[in-house]
Parts: sequence; C-alpha cells; structure tokens
Amino acid sequence: YAAYDGDQAFSLVWPVEAGVRTAYVKWYAQPDCAILVQSDASGAELSRETIEEPNFNDVYAILPEATGLAISCESGCKIAEVTLYSGGTLPDGVYDWQPPVKKADLLVVSAHCDDELLFFGGAIPYYAGERGYQVEVVYMANGDRARVDEALSGLWHAGVRNAPVFLPLKDVYTQTLRLALINWDEQITTRLLVEQIRRFQPEVIVTHDLNGEYGHGAHMATATCMVNAVPLAADASFDPDTVKTYGVWQTQKLYLHLYSENQIVMDWNQPLAAFDGKTALEVANEAYHMHVSQLDYHSNVFYGGDFSSTDFGLAYSAVGLDAAKNDFFEHIDPARLSSAVAPTPAPSETPAPTATIMPSATPVVTAPEKQGPTLNEAQKQNLLGITSILFVFLFAAAVIVVRKQRDKKQPKR
Repeated sequence: YAAYDGDQAFSLVWPVEAGVRTAYVKWYAQPDCAILVQSDASGAELSRETIEEPNFNDVYAILPEATGLAISCESGCKIAEVTLYSGGTLPDGVYDWQPPVKKADLLVVSAHCDDELLFFGGAIPYYAGERGYQVEVVYMANGDRARVDEALSGLWHAGVRNAPVFLPLKDVYTQTLRLALINWDEQITTRLLVEQIRRFQPEVIVTHDLNGEYGHGAHMATATCMVNAVPLAADASFDPDTVKTYGVWQTQKLYLHLYSENQIVMDWNQPLAAFDGKTALEVANEAYHMHVSQLDYHSNVFYGGDFSSTDFGLAYSAVGLDAAKNDFFEHIDPARLSSAVAPTPAPSETPAPTATIMPSATPVVTAPEKQGPTLNEAQKQNLLGITSILFVFLFAAAVIVVRKQRDKKQPKR
C-alpha cells in the first residue's frame, strides 16, 4: 500500500482518449472521509467532492472531460489499489457498494469475517437475497485487509448490497469470557453495540452463542455484550451522545446461535428463486468459500452437529414467543419492515408482548475439551503482503502506471 499524510495527495492523469468513467479505490485502512478532486487536461479543477465514511472498496464516477484525479484525506490515508475503467459494465469482482443501510430489518453481528456464514448459515442469502429485507452486517474484529476483501466478496455473493461495518476491536483469541471482556473492554464493546442498534434500528438481531460456539472468547463477548446492549439501546439515559445522534431504539427480537431456550430451527434447504433454485445453505457455502484464508480450518458452513447453523434461540422479545419457530420475523408487523418483497397484509391483532426473556449477562462458560484451529490462528497465516497501486484501463488504449515507494510486509508462514 501507499501511505499519504494529511497534506499529501495521491494523483494520477490519463489521456482524454482513454475514456475513463470510473475509479475503483481499495483503501488499505478505512478513512474517516476522503476528498476527490477531478481536473481537465489543462489542470483546471472540474469538481471537488468530500466522501463521508468511504467504503473499504469504493466506486467513484469520473466526469467525461476529466483527465486527472487527486485523492487526499485530512487525517492521512493508506491506499491499497486504484483501478480506472472506461464506460460499460464493471467486471466481476468489482462491486459498487451502497452505503450502510439507513434502517435495517435484520442486523447480523459477527465476531469475525466468515462467522456470519459459518455459524449463521443461510440467514443472509435467505433474508437479504430471497426476501429482499434490508440486512446490515457488523463485524466486531478481524478488519485486516485480506479478510475484508474475502468478507465483501462473500456478502455480495449472498445478496447484500449495502456495505458492512467493521468495528475497530482487536482480535485476540481467548477461551474464556472474562479474558475476552478484558481485551475488548466490556463497557466500550457494549457502547459500540448500542451505537450500532441505534444507528441501524433493526427489528431483529442475530448473533453468536453465549458459549462461543467452539469456545472462542470473542464470540462469547459478542453475545454477552449484545444481550446487555439491546435494552440499553432503548434507554435514553444511556450514552447521551448516541441518543443525540440517533435517538433510542427498541429492537423487537434478539436471536442467539445455539441458545438453549425458546429454540427455533431454520430450514436453509429450501430452493430460493433469487438464486436460481439454489438453497440458502448452498449459497452460504459458496459465499463462505470466498473466505479462502479460512478453508484449511473449516471447509464448509456448519450444518448439523454441535454447531449447526440452523439452531437458534429467542433471547429477547418485545412481541411474544415464537409459535411456528421457523422464521426470525415471526410476529414482526410487516408494516415495520423497510423492503419486504411481499405486499403488506391486512392488519391483524398483534400478539400481546411477553416479559423480556434474557440470558444471564455473565453466563458460565466452559471451554471445550478439545479445541480446533482458531480463527485467530488462521488470521496469523493470512498473507498481509503489499498490494501495488494498479491502474488498469479496460476498453482503453492507454495505460498509466504511477509508482510510489510502498511500505512492505513479509508474509507469515
């Protein structure tokens, strides 16, 4: 990657006959904002745009008369790759991500990049792709560059078009909840989750097992802090700053993977029209296989067995207990949903709310007797080598290569 201070800009130029219409920027680290300046052949400024909260991989439109682009960030930035394209359809693997959703139907909170598929199975392809719901994915840790690209490819394949959120928590493997909460700081983690709930206003949240699936402390901490965050997000006295920014929000339902109470079993084996008859499980497996760095540790999405991606429990409800027990959105008023495919049915009597059902905020966690390879260990084996700054003109005759001294990292074995 190439690093730039706040008073520096990454610049490139091209001949007008190249017909550049799109710049595809892959940030090595996600900046707070970015300033894009386009110029013509004489160097005169054509446009100046400030991009608030750029996506990790972002597509920017280039003016027809532009022959130059400068990218800068007031706080400095690190750019992994820039690719220029002429007009037409973008090639496979170049995704035009939309910003994170304004209002989520389903919020999926994943400790690491790949857990959203490995442990939650067909939830994303079914609800995002098939039912057309607004699904927002939040990753707690593992935001290093190689894993980010894998996550983005997997989510796009599963039907997500709004960029996920990568929280800045450090991925440190532990086998206990106590150590995980020390590493992340329980108060900070809970506050971060409250902020996500208030920002995205989900009807339903899905997250990890209180016991950490195979015993990963980060999974335990994610579930435990989410249990605390759901009621706090509706409490106006908690974290006034995010109340001022987003207001308070009452989530209707919280599901935990493998939770032992109020259990439901999801059927990920039904064919989905949105994916040409493939099942949600098949799509989830295809998406998971885009997490190439993790395939030596888990070859497929868990289906059946101790960590089955079909098994969840209702840990919190403002709309009563499930009856059919086969849909995260059972008892959710369709009028509350932002983008359901089916038309809103005639109003029906809403089930009476039940008392809040909450797991213990400090559950007793027993580490499994035998630990498999951990996600953190897999991360350590990721290739973190440099990514050169590449400029490719598709369907154009001219190729401009801009080189800058890069910081290099040696791959770990």
